[in-house]
Amino acid sequence: MHGVKRKQWTQELLKQKKEQDRKRITQYRGLVDKLLDSRDSKTYNMEVFKETTQLLRINPEYNAGWNYRRDIIEHLSPELKHEFWEDELAFSMALLKDYPKVYWIWNHRKWTLENHIDKSVKIWLRELAIVSKLLQMDPRNFHGWHYRRILVAEIEGRTGQSRDGEELQYAIDNTNKNISNYSAWHQKATLIPKMFEKDEIKDKKKFIQDEFTYITNAIYTDAEDQSVWFYIEWFVKNHIVIDALGRDELIQKLQELQENILAINEDDLQFSGKQNNWCLKVLIVLEDVQRNLKVQFTPHSHEYLAQLIEADPMRKNRYLHLLHRK
Repeated sequence: MHGVKRKQWTQELLKQKKEQDRKRITQYRGLVDKLLDSRDSKTYNMEVFKETTQLLRINPEYNAGWNYRRDIIEHLSPELKHEFWEDELAFSMALLKDYPKVYWIWNHRKWTLENHIDKSVKIWLRELAIVSKLLQMDPRNFHGWHYRRILVAEIEGRTGQSRDGEELQYAIDNTNKNISNYSAWHQKATLIPKMFEKDEIKDKKKFIQDEFTYITNAIYTDAEDQSVWFYIEWFVKNHIVIDALGRDELIQKLQELQENILAINEDDLQFSGKQNNWCLKVLIVLEDVQRNLKVQFTPHSHEYLAQLIEADPMRKNRYLHLLHRK
């Protein structure tokens, strides 16, 4: 008897949910149609502005709604006070908390800052602090990292001062907290060449030496995480490494890294009976780099490639490209 009641109650809940969904869809379609009519008739007032708020709360991915909202704001801007712009930032922030990976919200927030009645650098500095907190909650949100780079560029342009050092440390702090933070590794790869070019790193040789130590520790921390392996491929191929170390020391560092990767792969093989595909991929890359440096060695790339294909034949074509990367 208990089972029957539960089934009937579930059916009732499903019926209620379908009715609620139907009402929401009807409401949403009605809002869309009304807003598009207002847009086409070039209506720009606060009443329609509030309707865009209602619509975007339901569906923040509706880009036409954001575009129309900005058109309304631009037409009303002469009469808009400081409080309005702060409320607009609060509106987008409320949406970001629920939809942190919707591009159109980030885009509108940037537009709001650019058009804010306060033209001082302080609102951009405040925004940088805010996005730092957001990235604490979602450290790998690539939208947030991209937005952060936009903020930093704006602040640098307004102050005339580089923030590269602070941003590099921020990225390092994030990889220290979570080795699998791909966005933080990407941030490092973006900043380091720029800092070398601008001569913002005093002891370049020591920096590169330390980075070899850092990535070696990283692969021992989590040999399954792809973030550090992607970074290693970028790092060993970048000209800043040989420029800082010179050919002979670079060869030594590459061989040490190779030995550590071989050791990790052997451990994985003994523990699980399977080789680590990321180890095999990067071993191919390291041999390619050494070949370009005219190092004499016995190559094993085809052997590594055969092992990769055997483990995952569906990716054969992708693996074959490893031998032809530049």
